[in-house]
Amino acid sequence: MQKLIQLFKILLLLVPSLLSAQDSPKHDFTLSVQGHAGYAIAHHSNMTQLIKGHLFGTELNYIFRTNGSRPWHQIHKYPEIGMCALHLDLGNPKQMGTLEALYPYTNIRLNNINSKMSLGLRLGLGLCYITKPFDRITNHQNNAIGSHVNAFVNLRLNSSFALSKAWRLDAGVGLSHASNGAIQTPNLGLNMASINLGLGYVFGNKDLQYKKDSIAKVKKEWHPSVIAVMGVKEMMPPGTQRYTAYGFMVNMYRTMNQKNKMGGGLEMSYNNSLRKLLIDDSLATSTSNILRVGVKYSYAFTMHRLSLPIDFGVYVYDNRHYDGRFFHRIGIRYMVTKNIIANVTLITHWAVADYFEWGLGYQF
Repeated sequence: MQKLIQLFKILLLLVPSLLSAQDSPKHDFTLSVQGHAGYAIAHHSNMTQLIKGHLFGTELNYIFRTNGSRPWHQIHKYPEIGMCALHLDLGNPKQMGTLEALYPYTNIRLNNINSKMSLGLRLGLGLCYITKPFDRITNHQNNAIGSHVNAFVNLRLNSSFALSKAWRLDAGVGLSHASNGAIQTPNLGLNMASINLGLGYVFGNKDLQYKKDSIAKVKKEWHPSVIAVMGVKEMMPPGTQRYTAYGFMVNMYRTMNQKNKMGGGLEMSYNNSLRKLLIDDSLATSTSNILRVGVKYSYAFTMHRLSLPIDFGVYVYDNRHYDGRFFHRIGIRYMVTKNIIANVTLITHWAVADYFEWGLGYQF
């Protein structure tokens, strides 16, 4: 239950942004039903035994259309905001079962709004439930996923073609990822590639009028912030002790335009699982130094109060470099107020996830 509560916070961060984005009537929405076909990707050689066949599924999308009533609507070419319920048969009923996902998303328009065909980049983040995770007695072959409840990420190149004022044809190709961020091992993660095709119907206003106002230019200025985070991870073998990790970041972003921020920062972390590794190697005692200090380059894509940070960093102080010298970070941040930041990020070392970071910060 604790894992479910932690991962559910992802939705709590995104839903306020989804709801606050809308000024259109509550009965003005689009429903889209789509089918999926694809395959699971064996991104590690020891996962090939899990790939038994193609995956198939269906999804239902509840979609809001932005109309330009807020400046960020126009900045991002009137994106759609939606909620998706997804069912996937993973092609291996004995060892992986099915995946059930629920996630909010934004569909960022890439082409001109006056075109009958809309091309967009869809970004989604939420939760999924996998029916057949690893079990050391009944399902030890599943070395990809160790928990029923996982975070779910979807990235899709999406297109919609207007068949009429009410009907539209939806199609796309995308990648999805399921992982619990090492809260419970094994956690190689599940990567899926699929194509989708379906129909959508507009309920309510079928002649949506888009507002076009002049958008004020942003000031290219620096914004410092501090964020404190904590996380939990389990180490191999599965079912062993979980370890806490703590971190503190000092970030400095420069606003480049309405969509992009760039900068860098300094951070420190204190990961208790490193002490376990040192003791196992007979290199230290329980009081050994497990402090890490790193510097990083940072980029963030912003949409209203929501931002998607990406960090590339190097450890300038690390006792043994068990995870290498480089670290990376992806995730979401939400401005709860003008100054308060809610943070959910995943720290990784190249393609290996370390742990989810849950935290709060302050922007000056």
